Amino acid sequence: MSISTKLFSDQMLTRFSQINSEIELRQTKIATGREITQASDKPLEAVRLSALEENLTQLKGFQRNATTAQQRLSLGDTVLASVDSIMAQLRERAVAANTDTVDPVDLAAFRVDVAQNREALIDLANSRTSDGQALFGGYATDVEPFTPDGTGRIQYRGDGGQHTLAASETTRLPTSVNGAEVFMQVKTRDGIASIFDIVDSFEAALATEGQFASTLSAPASDGLSLHFNGDRLPRDVSFDLQGPAGSVSITAKDVVGGSHDQLISAINEQTTRTGVTATSADGRLVLSAASGTVALSALKIEGVDLAVRVPRFTITTDGTPPQTMVPTVQTLDAQLEKLVQAGQDIAVSRTQIGARLKRAEDQEAILQTRAVALETDVNELGSADLGKVVTELQALLVSRDAALQAYSRISQSSLFDFLK
Repeated sequence: MSISTKLFSDQMLTRFSQINSEIELRQTKIATGREITQASDKPLEAVRLSALEENLTQLKGFQRNATTAQQRLSLGDTVLASVDSIMAQLRERAVAANTDTVDPVDLAAFRVDVAQNREALIDLANSRTSDGQALFGGYATDVEPFTPDGTGRIQYRGDGGQHTLAASETTRLPTSVNGAEVFMQVKTRDGIASIFDIVDSFEAALATEGQFASTLSAPASDGLSLHFNGDRLPRDVSFDLQGPAGSVSITAKDVVGGSHDQLISAINEQTTRTGVTATSADGRLVLSAASGTVALSALKIEGVDLAVRVPRFTITTDGTPPQTMVPTVQTLDAQLEKLVQAGQDIAVSRTQIGARLKRAEDQEAILQTRAVALETDVNELGSADLGKVVTELQALLVSRDAALQAYSRISQSSLFDFLK
């Protein structure tokens, strides 16, 4: 069958185009290192490769989240370590303040130190991450979580949320601890208080040390004339009362400021055990006994759990000069226990962060193992065999060049060349 010159040329040009396409494909494989450059090359393998690459991309996102969780948790641990150090210093000050050799100059110096440590605690509690988010504010990351109210008392402005990040298809890693639980919910014998309130209480106790009496007493012949200063909210009042017959702890229910009725009733119920009788005279509470001494101590007021600069709840004598007794929570002795408890709570929070950090590290190791396996599968399926591809490219180049030379010589021949 004869072939026209035009048909021959068209066929050769088509073949050259095919060869050039094959060459370009091999060059692309060499440049990208990928066996499958487009889905049409190997449709089934391309689908599988796409799924593997999508899983690998998701896995790398999980790895970034695990790293972020570790960074935030490490920062939280560093912050709480500093808080723990400050609480240790405050405990040392409390121990020193409770010694018999301490003098007013030392107490004043302690107050300055406590005030500075309080500001440092607030700054630490308001720590922010590298991207400017409040570390202990819960979901309220754009606010100062711990700020003073109108009275100077520190309040929590964050919320109860806890940030988590996805670290696998089924795992979410917490990235911090809740600020309210760490700083605002210290459980003491007298109730729940914030670390800042405990520090404020210590500072107030230092400021009022030596101004109040821990015990009020008088000879039975003189009697003990007292006035209870309180507010209009009914509160339970308890104290130790000692008389010639013995000592007993007394609790008066629903006592209000300006009224001694409940106190008189509670004291007289124990007269047989104390030998002390309570009466009212000219708006005063008068304690009397047949002999010996009458003494009042260990005052406790319901709802009064911390020391303050100006105690509202007091019992004052009519003596000259008058003596004033305040609740036991006002004393320096009562501060050390609260500071110790606050330090223990911080230690528990650090333990919690440490456990979460270990979990994040373990999860990162698991993700790394999964990533290596996936990358291996992707490489086996998607990476080109460069040695094979280069050999194929060289063969195609040689074939193309030979075909071009042959086509060129045939194209240059005329009818007379064939008739020779």
